[in-house]
Amino acid sequence: MKRTNAFLFSVISLIMILALASCSLPTITPPAEYDTSTPELPTETMLPSATPVPATSTPLPQPLAINADNAAKLLPILKGPASNVQQMSWSADGKTLGLISQNIDANGNSTFSATILSGTELTLKAVWLAPNNGQFAAIGADGCKAAAISSDMRSVDVYDLCDSLRDIISLTPGYTVGNVTFSPDGKYMTVSDYDNMAANLINLPDGSLNKTLNGFTTAAPVFTVGFKGESSDLVWKARATIQLQNLASGALGPAFSHEDFVSDYQVSPDGTVLASAAGKTIDGDFKPAVTLWNTASGSELRTLVLENPAQSVSFSADGTLLAVAEGNDVQVWETASGNLLATLKAHTAAVSIVAFSPDGNSLASVGQDNQLILWQVLPW
Repeated sequence: MKRTNAFLFSVISLIMILALASCSLPTITPPAEYDTSTPELPTETMLPSATPVPATSTPLPQPLAINADNAAKLLPILKGPASNVQQMSWSADGKTLGLISQNIDANGNSTFSATILSGTELTLKAVWLAPNNGQFAAIGADGCKAAAISSDMRSVDVYDLCDSLRDIISLTPGYTVGNVTFSPDGKYMTVSDYDNMAANLINLPDGSLNKTLNGFTTAAPVFTVGFKGESSDLVWKARATIQLQNLASGALGPAFSHEDFVSDYQVSPDGTVLASAAGKTIDGDFKPAVTLWNTASGSELRTLVLENPAQSVSFSADGTLLAVAEGNDVQVWETASGNLLATLKAHTAAVSIVAFSPDGNSLASVGQDNQLILWQVLPW
């Protein structure tokens, strides 16, 4: 009897222990079935290339021809970046604007580039570095030809900026080359001979020698010679002296002497007026000025008195206006009267170069603020 009771007690105790244990155990969720297949990788999304979006704004109206009556209405219509520009010139048809720039590469070496922009929108059409460490010296009236002087100044090459920088002309003249210019009519190129103080007239497009002109004398070690605004004469300049030489006859005209070095100069398109920028004594005071001269007689026509030295001058296509880079401003003067017609303010640093377009509808300026500005008069 005792043994039976002991057995029952043991069974009841075991059942109670198991019941209590089951109450304290947490419920465990069975693990999910492991997926042994290779996971699918996300598909790479290729970014689409940029697609130009056509402008939806109303295009600007056709600009008016700039004249004495509306010069004060000139507005900065377009602006674009342009750094360290050394030269700026329009193509003869006014459709493109050419820039020659000098910059420094990562190794500290000077590099020269030629850039062609649309003359109406300032959009980029072509840009090239001068080959073989050369120096671009001029861009032709066709807006495509560019002359480059070799680094040793012993050769000249003419490249086509509009045709993959194709080498059109290659000259090794046997003398030290000073500077190169193109005639406005596109017929000639001048190459200056530093060793013999001469100018060689080169026919375009074949590169043959047309003639050699000389006779200009100066004690200065540096001179320039070439076309400067019109195609009938070459213009010689050394420090404070300027002299024109007729292309056909070779005759030298009067010498134009200045009190100070000439910073810039240009001949009017008809060849009758020379504008030169140099300081001079006016009423006992030495002042910055631009002097207008009669090219035939050598006489002074009038003086444009400035507040700051002029860095650049440019005649309008009809010769009635003269643009002057003066300080941070662009000034427009009437050549016949010597009256200041407009002072154009948009640059934030000194203006380096000004240039009227051949069609007379635009005025371009570039400054040390690395800005290129296109000025126009709009009909509103």
